Amino acid sequence: MPFVDTPGLGVHYLQAGASGEPVVLLHGFPQTSLQWRHQLKALSEAGYACFAPDNRGFGATDKPDVRISRALLARDVVRFLDAMGLESAHFVTHDWGGIIGFKVVADYPERVRSIALLDTLCTVWSPRARHGYWFKAEGLAEDFFARHASTFIEVMLGGRDVADLPGSPASPWRMPSGSRGRPSWMDQQSLQRFIDAFADPAAQAACIQYYRYGLPFHVIDDSTGGPRLLSERQVGEMWLHPEGLDNHPLHKSTMDFGPEDRATVFERPALWLYSRPTGQGSGGGARPTVAGTAAPSGNPFVDQFGRYFPDLRSAGVDAGHFLAEEAAEHTNAVLLDFLGGNRS
Repeated sequence: MPFVDTPGLGVHYLQAGASGEPVVLLHGFPQTSLQWRHQLKALSEAGYACFAPDNRGFGATDKPDVRISRALLARDVVRFLDAMGLESAHFVTHDWGGIIGFKVVADYPERVRSIALLDTLCTVWSPRARHGYWFKAEGLAEDFFARHASTFIEVMLGGRDVADLPGSPASPWRMPSGSRGRPSWMDQQSLQRFIDAFADPAAQAACIQYYRYGLPFHVIDDSTGGPRLLSERQVGEMWLHPEGLDNHPLHKSTMDFGPEDRATVFERPALWLYSRPTGQGSGGGARPTVAGTAAPSGNPFVDQFGRYFPDLRSAGVDAGHFLAEEAAEHTNAVLLDFLGGNRS
């Protein structure tokens, strides 16, 4: 397995393609760089040099016991670029990889040629993402992962019945009960590698750090002139509200975990791919493109993309959250179209 030493962190990464414009792919929770296996093949065969590191605390990358912040994670990426001899790169990101990638855009824009954001976010949290509140209720995530780490991965990625996990408030994940069977997009070998990677208690501790401390929730109320920081305890109390999170007075508020970056404007090309229910998207058929596609708008979560990225393309994909795997061919085609139009 390839490793590179960066200041304070040994980084494991996957590489495909030895020459061509560089593309750095940043994975999401609860996965590793393996999630990019389909994109590494497709993009490298198209002439790109692709690098997919395991984020700090995940996979085979080091797991030092330090407090996580977005600034630290962005610095990790820039140090990885330095170690690989890359002055700049195109970025392809998913989930937490998008949070990290946006912080690279905010703090080190000269290192980013373009950025693709796959079912992710920049600084505005979605109220529907209940786990962001759950992680801040101290003790819940620690106990949950200690007892159910492997089952959790099998439920999220392998089609196992969610009824095999405890209900709320011990667990935030809601989906229809019943065994779905391992989905066609997840082979057994890859599933086992994700299970094995997340079985490491240090990886579980890292992911808790990411959510509990790396995403400090601020209530945004433009009418009062500024963000108001909530403590981890206050957000955890929202999750543990006697009548449930949905009935907490603050739940419908806009939560922003990066108010210091709300003035960011990245003029270079950006792509936002978002999942939507099957039957409403454009999966399959002719080679998909994103030229001239208007981004959704109308609430603080979706509006964040257009605010930060004036040169934004967007497209819905008929897939769930793990769209790079669930709709690999479609995702690859859109990425190649996007990257092909933005060669240096």
